[in-house]
Formats: sequence, C-alpha cells, structure tokens
Amino acid sequence: MNTLRITAIAVVASVIVGVDVAGLSGAFPEPAYDAGAAQDIRANHPRSRETPAQQSPRRTPHSAASVSQPSTAPPASLFTIPPAVPVPRGAIPTAPMGNGADVTTIGDSIMVDAQPYLVQLLPGIVVDGQVSRQLIAAPTVVAQLKAAGELHRYVVIELGTNGPFTAQQLTTVLQQIGPHHAFVLVNTSDPRPWEQATNQVIDHVAQTYPHTVLVNWYRAAQNIRSDFWPDQVHLKPVGAQGYATLLARAVLTLQKHYPPPNTARGRESKQ
Repeated sequence: MNTLRITAIAVVASVIVGVDVAGLSGAFPEPAYDAGAAQDIRANHPRSRETPAQQSPRRTPHSAASVSQPSTAPPASLFTIPPAVPVPRGAIPTAPMGNGADVTTIGDSIMVDAQPYLVQLLPGIVVDGQVSRQLIAAPTVVAQLKAAGELHRYVVIELGTNGPFTAQQLTTVLQQIGPHHAFVLVNTSDPRPWEQATNQVIDHVAQTYPHTVLVNWYRAAQNIRSDFWPDQVHLKPVGAQGYATLLARAVLTLQKHYPPPNTARGRESKQ
C-alpha cells in the first residue's frame, strides 16, 4: 500500500470518528494513571534532570491528554503477589505490582518490546504480541486465545502501530471477546500518516465502550523520546519498562473498579 493510499484511509477514519477524547467509560470514574502518564514516567527518569536545551525535540502532544490532575499514589493490587518470575535475558529487573493470572494482552511489536517487563510486573499474565500485527488480525487471535483458555477477564489491546482502523472494527473485536470482560485500550505513538486518526478512534472507543480505560501512550511518549530506537516507534529497554508499568497500572485500576463478579458479590455480602 503506497503512502497516498494510507493517508486517504487515515483521513476517512478521522472523518468517521470526528472526536478526540480520552479516559474511561462505564460505572466508575476516570483513572489517574492516564492523566499522569507522562508524569509517571518522567518523575524517575534520568532525562527529567536535563535542561530543555539538552532534551530532544518533542512533537505536539495529542489533545486527548487534557484531563484532570492525577493522584501521586499508584493503585493497589487486589491480589496476593506470587514469587517473581525469572528475569528474561536483557530485561531490567522489575518488582511485581500484582497478579496477572486474569490478564491477557493482544498487541504488535510494541507489546513484544514490553513482554519481559509485563511478566515481571504481573506474573501469570498471557502476553500475545506479534511483529507487524494489525487490528484486522485480532478476530483470529481472539478465537485462538479462547480455544486455548487464555482469554482472561482483563484484556489489554494495543494494535495501532501498523495501520488505521475504524471505531466499528475495534468495537466488533471487543464484542467478540465478550460482555464479561473489561478492557485497557492503548493508543499509539507512531510518526506515520495514520497516527492521529487511529488515536481518535481508540480514544473514542475508550470513552464510549463499557468497562474500558485508555492508556494515553501518545502523551507519555513525548517525554521519553531518547528511550526509542531511531525509528521513533520501538522501545529501548528503559522505554519498554516504562511502557509496561503504565499498562500494569491500568490493569490494576481496572481490577479495582471492575472486579470479577464473585469478588464483587463477596464485598457486598460483607457490607
């Protein structure tokens, strides 16, 4: 597909979904980790101590990031944390944040970058990432995960890197996964023609689909450009660790506000 055709698709997608919003839909309030995505990474990042002249140029942040100020306290896990899994070769050691036994991720090469850190942060998580994957492949992946018993309650979807899609296409995938799941949608930082149109679609669905939260990766990425490889898409180890941490915090927030039905009933019986 040539550049002209890609650009035309991006424009059409932007017209179909003429909104630019971020956050959370469903029965619970907007989570703090989205609003603080850039701050969360920047606070403990070596480049936060550089002067503006030392830092790399940044692209204009996506307007979806204009949300309320975050809390500084990370969300707490609902689960007992099991022993840490062995650290994959080349990965930065990372302490577990929660239990990933009820979490599945579906993504592209950015998810592959993050996988070593996700399995440390959320032991037991199923990470299904594949280089060059697009949303059009998601129905097959979902069917395979269901057949293998690996499509868990909390599903992270990150599939905007390699091409645009419509809100209806993304919604169809969420519906295929099923009504008893909750979702983390991750927008994209990808300096190619479809970036903005794709992010508008992802942000719109995150705002309107029940039990769904948004990780605003576009916004966070503007503050850690030195942690990308020269293509400005794929992540070096420090960047991949920060990315995985944002995803883990989103999952823990989702678990807190939308626990499994048996957990929710147990809480109600104690009140």
